[in-house]
Amino acid sequence: MTATVSLGDLLRGSNLGGRLRELSGRSVLLATRDQLAAALALIELDGVARRLIVCPPDIPSEYLPSVIAKGGVDAIVSDHDVQDLGGRGGPLRFTCSTSVTPVKGKQVEHRPTEWVLLTSGTTGAPKMLIHSLGALTAAIEPGQNLESDLVWGTFYDIRRYGGLQIFLRAILGRGSLVLSSPAESVADHLTRLGAHAVTHLSGTPSHWRRALMSPQARSIAPRYIRLSGEIADQASLNALRSFYPEARIGHAFASTEAGCWI
Repeated sequence: MTATVSLGDLLRGSNLGGRLRELSGRSVLLATRDQLAAALALIELDGVARRLIVCPPDIPSEYLPSVIAKGGVDAIVSDHDVQDLGGRGGPLRFTCSTSVTPVKGKQVEHRPTEWVLLTSGTTGAPKMLIHSLGALTAAIEPGQNLESDLVWGTFYDIRRYGGLQIFLRAILGRGSLVLSSPAESVADHLTRLGAHAVTHLSGTPSHWRRALMSPQARSIAPRYIRLSGEIADQASLNALRSFYPEARIGHAFASTEAGCWI
């Protein structure tokens, strides 16, 4: 089952059970299984939390105590059993979900929020790098992505740098974003993107090679194709041009390494 949420819903409600005030000024670890739950919590917590540490979905559980300690975490926001994140005691636990419920008196004092992304580096425990929202959105030019019919999609997870970039482009524009699901095949994801008339689609060259091998590759007709994370070989670019002759193709380079270390 898929869920759809509008930004207008968040203006009138919360996916945090109406407990946003309790998270004001805290160092928050966001650890969710569902991308939509993470997306809604990110929107709510920016400008409220002092620090927002975004966990990728596959972080090994043995690294969480180190992340919590280094990040000074005093609150954990999750959409699953919080006992999975270290047992009783320690940081406060808050539940988020993919649904938005109406709340009253949601306004809280606005403050700058540090965004902390995790990167595995080469081996061992994940590295933690601090970004500001201004730095994360610096490459998004004012006036970009303002078409009302624009629909973003990405093969990335938004809890990683590449996916987060697309998430921010989508919410700062006037269009929509279709999130991926780890439970669906490439073919099913492409079918869903086609059903939502995706116009802008992002992924690594490897993502795109897998997509072009799918029988559902022609179920989409993007206006813009974005490649990042790897060097794109000419064969991949030629294949994309053949499949989607009307699309603009862009190649971006970006890295979590651009932040400040914790």
